[in-house]
Amino acid sequence: MYQALYRKYRPKNFEDVVGQDVIVKTLKNSIKNNIVSHAYLFNGPRGTGKTSIAKIFAKILNCHDLKNLKPCDKCVSCNQLNNNQNIDIIEIDAASNNGVDEIREIRNKIMLVPSNSKYKIYIIDEVHMLTTQAFNALLKSLEEPPAHIIFIFATTEIHKIPKTILSRCQRFDYKRVSNDNIVKRLKYICEQEKIKIEDEALYEIAKLSDGGMRDSVSLLDQAVAYTDNTITSKDIHDINGTLVKDEINSFIYSLLNNDLSDVLSKIESFDNEGKNIDKIIREIIDILKESILYINAPKLVNSNIDFYESIKKLNVNKKIYSYITSFSKLASEIKNLNNSKLLFEIEIIKESNQTVLENNVIIDNNVETKEIKTKDNVVVNNVNIKENNEGAKPSEIVINKEKPIIDIDKIKEIKKIRISNSLSEFSQKEREKIKNKLLEIDDYISDKKYSKFVSLIHDGELKSSSNNYLMFMYKTDLLANSFNSMIKDIEEFLEIVLHESFRVIAIDLNDWNFIKDDYNKNKDKYVFIEEKNENIKENKNNEKKDKKNNIESMFDDIIEIEQ
Repeated sequence: MYQALYRKYRPKNFEDVVGQDVIVKTLKNSIKNNIVSHAYLFNGPRGTGKTSIAKIFAKILNCHDLKNLKPCDKCVSCNQLNNNQNIDIIEIDAASNNGVDEIREIRNKIMLVPSNSKYKIYIIDEVHMLTTQAFNALLKSLEEPPAHIIFIFATTEIHKIPKTILSRCQRFDYKRVSNDNIVKRLKYICEQEKIKIEDEALYEIAKLSDGGMRDSVSLLDQAVAYTDNTITSKDIHDINGTLVKDEINSFIYSLLNNDLSDVLSKIESFDNEGKNIDKIIREIIDILKESILYINAPKLVNSNIDFYESIKKLNVNKKIYSYITSFSKLASEIKNLNNSKLLFEIEIIKESNQTVLENNVIIDNNVETKEIKTKDNVVVNNVNIKENNEGAKPSEIVINKEKPIIDIDKIKEIKKIRISNSLSEFSQKEREKIKNKLLEIDDYISDKKYSKFVSLIHDGELKSSSNNYLMFMYKTDLLANSFNSMIKDIEEFLEIVLHESFRVIAIDLNDWNFIKDDYNKNKDKYVFIEEKNENIKENKNNEKKDKKNNIESMFDDIIEIEQ
């Protein structure tokens, strides 16, 4: 039977361990100088060697014929451990054995002396999964352990370990393995297995594994199964759902150059090819960070120089910082959501619109239209600047407030009205009826035109319905704002599906908690308010004039809501 590479090449002694030199040296010296502690806590990211080092440490401590701190692999203890028969080295998975009863069983057995070894060693993996009661049961054993007992705990979430446990252990913090060390180990494995692979592909594996040695070996294993020929960097990206260098460089250049049409068509193409949008977002963040680093300290960057030089010429530092901030927030919020593509597109549209609002200049008959801020930091849109042959003069600036791009106060008022209307004659029975009707939207999941609305509606929860008003609640403000940015389209979609006209609004979890408490105390204040048709409307005349503007021509229905 085929054995996975990460199992076959798991370190069997300290010399095989990669990237944890300080920890290995400390443990070696503790054995050499006979100052072994009764409890150790190994903390760090997954795949960095915590359990492997714990096993090696336990094996060395119990070896009967130790030479140069290497286990002999011949004595009774070593042979039993190699065959998974050693009853003195006990591995426990706390994820599935996390109750107080399992820990009490350990406590009852620790007085028993080892059968064939010097120490009875308990290796408890994912120890943070233990319950509070289990930790309390373990505490007594850690306080006064027998001389023949050693505990080795491993965790990826140190903050979940009680301080009473932490204070009784020697703590070792594992670091992510460097790319160079990962590549060195992968090259060794490829030589042993006679695997043909490009150096660039090895570095891509190291980069994508994010410092996890086990993840990198597993990815190499997948690549071996994926192709019969020499493994290339493209093969690695195909397996991982990410983009090759030229693809992601082209995407980022279009993004920073505000070519929204090209950006969105690329995202559609990535989605059709089965690319992983979450991973692409993280790749973009890394490259944007590198571009800022190159612009400010070019000597620290030694790859992709031509691309970073082209970005530098665009002179878009502020935009890069803005995208890094917004994408970082997005990456943390979409981990458990199923509409990454939609939220990615919304975030890009939002940032692009913001760029246009800040830099919009439309020259028509010697008149420029700009957005500026007054001395009171109030945004004023459509500032007309008269020009003569000598250029614009500050004294000739005329502020025109008749056609603001976005009226934030009116949007807030609409939200207030729709929340009140959806609760004014709230009926649990009516809400359940609408909920059942909403199940019919699943019929449109494969329709490209409507699939994004289906996904977005599914991510929310209908909280109230009244007078043909619906209020949806979302766990994050990002999702709520995404919904509100497409209110008109969603209303049109619901009318098609439900054969009835509804007005809708979305709120986030924080809003809902406040509204729920307030509604329970002051139901009478939630009354029906007549909503004027012009509250949300499209300025058709302006749209016709601005069709040349790339963003407005593609997304003329989008309303950005900021709170």
